[in-house]
Amino acid sequence: MADRQSAAPRRDYIDILKGLGILLVVFGHFMEQYRLGSHLIGATFITIYWFHMALFCMCSGLVAHFSLRKLITQQLWLYLLGQALMLAFRAIVLREDFAASGGLLAAFLLPWRHMWYLYALLFWHLTLPVLTFLRDKLRLGGAVLGLALSVAISLWAGTIDWPFTLVRVFAFYPFYAFGVLFRPQIDLLDRAASRFWAVRVVPALLLLAGYGFRFWQMMQYEGQLSESAKIFNDVAYGEGYTMADRAVFLLVGIVTSVGLVAALGNCRMLAPLGIRTLAIYLLHMPILTFLVDLGFYEPARQMPVPVIVAWVLLEALGCLCILNSEPVNWAFNWLANLWYKPRKKTS
Repeated sequence: MADRQSAAPRRDYIDILKGLGILLVVFGHFMEQYRLGSHLIGATFITIYWFHMALFCMCSGLVAHFSLRKLITQQLWLYLLGQALMLAFRAIVLREDFAASGGLLAAFLLPWRHMWYLYALLFWHLTLPVLTFLRDKLRLGGAVLGLALSVAISLWAGTIDWPFTLVRVFAFYPFYAFGVLFRPQIDLLDRAASRFWAVRVVPALLLLAGYGFRFWQMMQYEGQLSESAKIFNDVAYGEGYTMADRAVFLLVGIVTSVGLVAALGNCRMLAPLGIRTLAIYLLHMPILTFLVDLGFYEPARQMPVPVIVAWVLLEALGCLCILNSEPVNWAFNWLANLWYKPRKKTS
């Protein structure tokens, strides 16, 4: 979902981070069916969900450039195209009764499952002129002010049960705003990490220690691991979910994403996958839903944990191989830029 029209040179570390992000998105979704039956899978799932979308949102902010034409002819078009594909899948494969869930128009306009991210990007893109003004005109002070405002909006938004599935639009906004506002500093961090080994190694060790300790704590927990409200941020405050939980979630997501910029900026094996996130993100959820609907997940449900892990890995890797293929990505890149690139060339 990067803006490839910018005159600035491509920053490889963003593709690397996006590659990691899409891996975690796919593996997180594919293991979700088994997370309540195994501490190992549950702890892995929770660990992934603490930061994977924060990373994705930050990357979107890092490459964002305001263009009303792009917003309409590419981003809005891509969202509506994706929604149309999801609608056809839901009608033909899942045989969903749209009348029971608000009608066909609502099903088409409001995001289905993972489509919330493209939905949110439409709203976030509208704030770019303000964010870039704060960053470019007021420098570091403006960036800090912008981040404080975005965090305040996110924390305040949890007090309201928003209609039109706007909850995540507000909740995850600070991660996107952080990527826009602190782009110069994050670029500088990547350059420093490429020159000085300590700038890369120290954050990597801190991340491993912090997440390793949290993972160990979850593995020692005697009850059932379940933190859906605190992870997804898709509900208003209440029933054990507080403003403090969201504040911690925002802090952990931003700190982890910054640490990963330094730690993984030279892991180029992930870059090719990061360049091809579009088709993978759009189509992995229908594939997963289709497998669940056909009962593919049931045979392994009562199996030993190693068998379940192998089953999840095979299904997720198979999905990634298909959606990362050249024909699939060529088709989706063509569709995504159907109205955008051809018009730009003639201008």
